[in-house]
Amino acid sequence: MKKKLLGILGIAGMLVLASCNSTKTNNNISSDVSGHTEEIELDEDNITTEFKLVDETGNQVASYNGVYRITSAGVYTASGKLSSGQIYVDAADQDVELDLDNTSISSALLSPIYVNNCADFTLKPLKDQTSYIYDNRSTDYSDSTDDTNGTGAVYVRNGDLKIKGKGSLLVTSAANSGIHGKDNVSIKNVTMLVKAVNNGIKGNDKVTIEENPKIGIVAGNNGIITSNSDLGTSAQHGYIYINGGEITINSYGDGIDAAYAVEIRTSTDSDGVTYEPIIDVYTNKYSSYLVSSTTTSNKYSFGPGGQQPGGGFDGGGMTGGKAAEKADSSAKAIKANEAINVTAGTIFTYTYDDGLHTNKDEKLENGNTPSAAINISGGSLEMKASDDAIHSDAALTITGGTINVAEAHEGIEGKIINIQGGDIKVSATDDGVNASTSINISGGKLDVNLAPSGDVDGIDSNGTLTISGGIVITRGPNSEMAAPLDADGIISLTGGIIIVVGYAPRNATTSLTKTTSTNGTSLGEHTVTVGSETITYTNSNSYYGSTTVYASSSATVK
Repeated sequence: MKKKLLGILGIAGMLVLASCNSTKTNNNISSDVSGHTEEIELDEDNITTEFKLVDETGNQVASYNGVYRITSAGVYTASGKLSSGQIYVDAADQDVELDLDNTSISSALLSPIYVNNCADFTLKPLKDQTSYIYDNRSTDYSDSTDDTNGTGAVYVRNGDLKIKGKGSLLVTSAANSGIHGKDNVSIKNVTMLVKAVNNGIKGNDKVTIEENPKIGIVAGNNGIITSNSDLGTSAQHGYIYINGGEITINSYGDGIDAAYAVEIRTSTDSDGVTYEPIIDVYTNKYSSYLVSSTTTSNKYSFGPGGQQPGGGFDGGGMTGGKAAEKADSSAKAIKANEAINVTAGTIFTYTYDDGLHTNKDEKLENGNTPSAAINISGGSLEMKASDDAIHSDAALTITGGTINVAEAHEGIEGKIINIQGGDIKVSATDDGVNASTSINISGGKLDVNLAPSGDVDGIDSNGTLTISGGIVITRGPNSEMAAPLDADGIISLTGGIIIVVGYAPRNATTSLTKTTSTNGTSLGEHTVTVGSETITYTNSNSYYGSTTVYASSSATVK
C-alpha cells in the first residue's frame, strides 16, 4: 500500500486532510491557475523487525528504558522498529551522523530524536529506504521554559541540524513541531513529508533548503519558520534560504515566516548541476490542513507573527477601503521583516491573507526597525490571495521575472513601488497597484485588469505617480469616482507606452503624444500600434469612456 504526500493524515484525530491532489490541482483552485509541484508517494509503515542502533564498527548501542544514548562522534545506523523510545545525543563539539535504514521510531513521552549537544548532527535516510519518526505526545511544549522536553519530533537543543540523503522520511507530531533546531537547519536532496500540529520545520537561527529535495509540509501553525533576528558571531540570524527543491506547504498559519529575511534563488551541487526551487504554498482555508470538530487544541486559532491579518495600511488598503475577506490570524504565503528577495524559481501561492508580505511592526533583536523591502528580479510567480498578493510596508522593487496575480483584493501594495522590469499581470477586486508615497515605473510590462464597478483604481498612488518607460496597460471602473491612473499628487508621464482604458487620468502632466480612441474598450482582444511596435491586450470586461494612449508618437487602436 502507498501513502500519498498529502492524501492521508491522522495524528490522534488532531489533523484532518481534505481530499486533494498536490499535482496541479486543488479543490479550491480554478483550473487556469494551480500549483506546480509533483506528487510524492511514500511507502506505508510496515516495519516490524527488531530495533538496533549500531556504531561504525558494528557494535550495538545499549538502551536504558528505551533510550539509546550517543555520546561520541561517529556514524551510527538505526534500523527496525522502536515503538516507545528515544535516540538521545550528547556529544559536545563533536559531529554525529545518524543513518536511518528502514527505521520506525515513536514516542508518546519524549521527542523521538533529541540532540542535547552536538557540533553538527546529520540525519540521513538511506537510499531506497523510507523511515518514520512519530512524536505522539499530547502535551504542547512550545511555550515551556524547560527545553529538555523537546519541542519537536526531531529536536536539536544545541548544534546544527543537517538532513540529507537519497532516502525518504516521514515525520509527524501530534502536539508540537515536526522538526526544530535551535540553531541552524539545512536540508538537501532528501524526500520528506512533515505533518505537525505546530510548525513544520523550525530553525531558530536559519533554515536552508538547497539542491534537489522533495518536501511536503502540513502544519497547524507555520510551514517553515525562523525566530531569531540577532546578529550572530559569524552571520545575521533569521534567514530562510530556499535555493532548490520541490516544496509543497499546506499551513493553517504562514507558509514561510522569517524573523529576518527570505532568499529564494538557485543552488549548484558538487557536480556543477544548478537547481531552481519550485514552491507551492496554500494557507488557512485554502490549505489541506483542516480543523477537526472534535479537537480541543488551541493551535488552530493563532498566527505567530502577532500581526493583524493583512498587515499595514489599515488592512484593506492604503486608505482603509473595503476590507478583504481573510483569516483572523496571520496566514501569509511568504513573510519576513527585513526583506524578501526572489531571484529565481517557480512560486505558486494561494492564501487566505497576503501572498508575499514584509512589515515594519516587529522590531529586530537589536531594536532596529526592519527595512521591510521586497525585491523581485527573476523567477515566475502565480498568485491568488484573499488580501494583497504582494505587500511591502516599505520599498517594493521589481526588476525582472514574471508575475501573474490571478486573484487578489489589492494586487501589489507598498509604501514605495518601483517597477523597472518584469512581465506583470494583475487582476484585483480593489486597486491593482497601490502605494502610500510614490509609484515609479521605468521599464517592464504591467497589465492591470479590474472589473468595471466599484470605487477602485487600476494604478493608485496616495503621493506621486511617475511613468518614464516600459509598457503600462491599465483599466478602471465605469465611474469617474475612480480611474485607471490615479494619484493624490502629480501624475507624470514622460516615457514608455501607456494605454489607459476607461476614464482619462486626472492631474496628469506629459511630454508624450496623446491619442484618444473610441476603440479598445470592449470585451476581448485589442491592439495598439506605435510606429513599428504593436501591443496586444485583452479586456475581460467592457469599459465606459475611451482608450487613451501616451507614447512617443501617435498610436492606432483597434
